[in-house]
Amino acid sequence: MVAPWRYKGLIGVALAASILQPASALAGGSLQASIPFSSLNYGQPIGNLAPTSVGSSYNQSIYLGDGSGNYNISLATSWTLPSGLQLTFADGTPSIGGLLQNASSFKISGNAASPGQYNLVFQAVSTSNPSLIDSAVYHLFVAPAASSFQGTVTTTMAKPAVNAEILGFNSLVLPPGSLNHLYDATVSFSNGLVKSVALVTQLVGGAITSAINPTSPVPGLVAGSGGNVGGLDQASGRLEADQEATIGGLTVKWSSASNSVQLGGIPKVAFGGLNDPLILQVTGTNDEVLNYNLAMTYSPDQIAKAYGFDRILLSNGIIGSGKGQTVVIYALGDSPGFVSSTNPNFVNSDLHQFSLAHGLNSFTDQNGPIFLKVDQNGGTNYPIYVNSPDPTEVPQDIEWIHALAPEANIVVVEFPSATIPNPNIIQNWPFPSIPAPSVVSSSFGGATLNGPDSAYVANVSYLASSGDFGSSGYANSSVVSVGYTQLNTTSHGDYSSEASVKGGTMQTTGKSFQSGGGSDSSQVQPAYQSAIPCGSGAANPVSPTYRTLPDVAFNGAEPSGLSVYNSLINTTATNFKTATSTQAAGLNAAFGGAPWGNAWGTSIATPSWAALLAIANQGRALEGKPALDGATQLLPLLYCLAGSDAFHPIGDSINQTTQLLSDLEQEDGTATYNNLAGLGSPVADKMVARLVAQAPSAAVPGPLPLFGIATAWQYSRALKKRIKTKAIAYQPQQFLEPGSDSQRS
Repeated sequence: MVAPWRYKGLIGVALAASILQPASALAGGSLQASIPFSSLNYGQPIGNLAPTSVGSSYNQSIYLGDGSGNYNISLATSWTLPSGLQLTFADGTPSIGGLLQNASSFKISGNAASPGQYNLVFQAVSTSNPSLIDSAVYHLFVAPAASSFQGTVTTTMAKPAVNAEILGFNSLVLPPGSLNHLYDATVSFSNGLVKSVALVTQLVGGAITSAINPTSPVPGLVAGSGGNVGGLDQASGRLEADQEATIGGLTVKWSSASNSVQLGGIPKVAFGGLNDPLILQVTGTNDEVLNYNLAMTYSPDQIAKAYGFDRILLSNGIIGSGKGQTVVIYALGDSPGFVSSTNPNFVNSDLHQFSLAHGLNSFTDQNGPIFLKVDQNGGTNYPIYVNSPDPTEVPQDIEWIHALAPEANIVVVEFPSATIPNPNIIQNWPFPSIPAPSVVSSSFGGATLNGPDSAYVANVSYLASSGDFGSSGYANSSVVSVGYTQLNTTSHGDYSSEASVKGGTMQTTGKSFQSGGGSDSSQVQPAYQSAIPCGSGAANPVSPTYRTLPDVAFNGAEPSGLSVYNSLINTTATNFKTATSTQAAGLNAAFGGAPWGNAWGTSIATPSWAALLAIANQGRALEGKPALDGATQLLPLLYCLAGSDAFHPIGDSINQTTQLLSDLEQEDGTATYNNLAGLGSPVADKMVARLVAQAPSAAVPGPLPLFGIATAWQYSRALKKRIKTKAIAYQPQQFLEPGSDSQRS
């Protein structure tokens, strides 16, 4: 069921998708400058690319602006065309090093060599105004050659009402699935018999190996006695013909009689995308190999239900949606798959596709929120030549703030470096027609929010990720530090339990998982952390002297990860992972997959809390109260709420590889507060009620538990739950089975 705040639904979004240029206005009543792209003609809607097939001659024109201006045009950084295609000028002259200079149109031409679904992102820089930079996403389907070994995907699952093919419901790729929901897809093969079928993943350096290999399996998948995988050879990942294999609740059967592979069951573990790929690898008798990326994740509706976002009601019964609030996301480098909602190229963008897939209200609604992407000064001079520490980071921030606070405005500020200017755009807000931000979020953590106290603005809450592989090293006492957990829900989708992340290996990087936390000896402990809960006399169990982190947590473990649409995931048929300075690109043969992945880590936990705070500030605005001040109001109140029913206490940690639970170490803290999950994760409806009711300089409103007795009871209850949970910890199909797409450090 679509949450009530998503009032438009898919039908309304479909109508909105036809709007070329929304009427949302920015500073001065004018639209943000843009460079309209069109595959139809100058001045026409953006359109899309005509499909083609392997070996067929291809010739597609794309036009920019109204034809009167010239631009320097290229594929965006990290994007490549399918093998056999090239960029040319309108007259067919090839580009020089992939760059077309002083052009108002261009062509994609040649003969594609690899079939699949491709998302391509093109970038243009105005030659008359180099500060005007824009991008556009196009979708290209390349069918296999008629005589080649090939698979055809079919499914009985409900398809999105709009853009179904672009969203992964086509014959070339496996459609995305949701955890705890029935999955159904069949791949039928022709022009050759199936020789072998395996489930594989990618390791550091790009090597393809068994998804359940004994050294670095896909997190959440446990082979052997009591595990959640069966019917696969652990060393090779292969399954036998006509035998059903199970992998984290998903079933896979290779039928020799029908020359097909059927996938079904109810997936319980999240995976898919760049950083924890699970690939169905099919080899034909002619040794041709086809790869299909599987993406199984939690959806926005599922997370909203589990944490209680769908129960939030504000004054006069108004649904909590973030309406009237603005959330700013700090970004390093450019995310060219995302463009402002005031831009005519928006309807092809990743954010719009994500909204369509999940039935969210659209930024194209004239009365809806605005999504804006700006440079550090509020313009369009994006840092396109700055390499992002992780290009999967900001897309999931954007999508999940929108997923949980669907009517909040979102402004992404792209910086060329990790040093935030002082004064900065928050202090000098340049958009009078967009409310000044009440929340600022940075999932990169670390230095991205560094700055003197004067850089922080009153009545704004600042958030940063605590780190995915240990502490990010950032512990400013004005910033809410967010850790991550692994969520477990019931078969009906209700919250069941949660554990903080500690231990296990990320197979694609070799790094060890751990929700960042600890104490920072360079930061004097703020008053709000001296007693937990406030006024209880109970000292901070992590450190009595220094600033400790994280403050709070949210779901973000890979095995309980969240849906994310990111064109970079499927930029080319030769990469599952983009090459970095320390890691080669990984091979992905034909039929990789649609651009769906698994968002995880503190970089999904942080925007989830940002969405919650936007809703709380919406509630405060409805009651005539100012937005919460992060340092003087929000953080002190959170620590006063320690152990209350506004938090889920988290007293266990979980190893991402073995999926075994462990008690907190004494030095980690307690279930009420610890250095992995902080104060815990939110019970969203109760948390918002407490944050809305808070009054400046006033005592925390009731009803809070009696500190001491009630806190001890809460901890005792968590301890009993832990003992019960640990008794089934060796049966992965039962314990903490969930259900992030990032390469963070």
